[in-house]
Amino acid sequence: MKRFTVKKFSLQKTLECGQSFCWTREGEGYINADVGGVIYVEQREDRLYYESTHNNIDLCHLLGLNDPIKEIQQQLRKDQFIDKCINFGDGLRVVRDPFFPCLVSFLCSIRKNIPAIEKMTRRIRDTYGPKYRFRGETYHGMPIAETLARLDEEDLRPLGLGWRSEFIVRAARTIVSGEVDEKRLREMDYENVHAILKKMHGVGNKVADCVALYSLGHLDAFPIDVWINRVFEKHYQSSIPHNGSYQAKSRAAREYFGRYAGYAQIYLFYFIRTNRI
Repeated sequence: MKRFTVKKFSLQKTLECGQSFCWTREGEGYINADVGGVIYVEQREDRLYYESTHNNIDLCHLLGLNDPIKEIQQQLRKDQFIDKCINFGDGLRVVRDPFFPCLVSFLCSIRKNIPAIEKMTRRIRDTYGPKYRFRGETYHGMPIAETLARLDEEDLRPLGLGWRSEFIVRAARTIVSGEVDEKRLREMDYENVHAILKKMHGVGNKVADCVALYSLGHLDAFPIDVWINRVFEKHYQSSIPHNGSYQAKSRAAREYFGRYAGYAQIYLFYFIRTNRI
């Protein structure tokens, strides 16, 4: 396997903190088959060991290893609680998952917990995704938008997706039609990206923010769920209106934490969820 040295990085924290459904645990490491091929990576102390089916898979990009983590942490240390969360989650990076697999994953996440999301996305891959042979095994990747766009929502319902089936099929058709274009999204600022993503059927504020942050690399995006709202209520009553609208809370969080608000979100989420606060 190839290898390189990493600093202030935890593969386990990064891939098991709830931000990605493209990676699955396998043996001592993790597998991702949503990148046009398959990549396996594991960490031994300060080194990452990896191998893949294609040489053009950019592992550093996928794992957020190019982010200026020292600068990010310095700018985020605005109060004692976020300071505690950063120390607890030290080593975390914000992932850059492929766009369509990330979108499908978070459409599946609506009103579902992490094990249920993992089960639904696995069924989609196994039923409609491309197959790859890697290290003597067969792996299924997330199907491309064109594949799911040809389906009817009733084709997906047997996979346990329920009403999310319509969201996924219609989102796929919107992408295939060119109404939502990934390349153009990557050239826009956060506000425009968020607005365009919300035009897709089923994509609300949280899903749009998750895709903006965990795929498109908008590090100022700040997804809000029940866990984050509990943090606002308990620790940020004076600065973030936990009883306000999603838009008001998101705006306040982004103003408070600044350009790297997305990193603040994942530190907060990882701390409170891991410790079941």
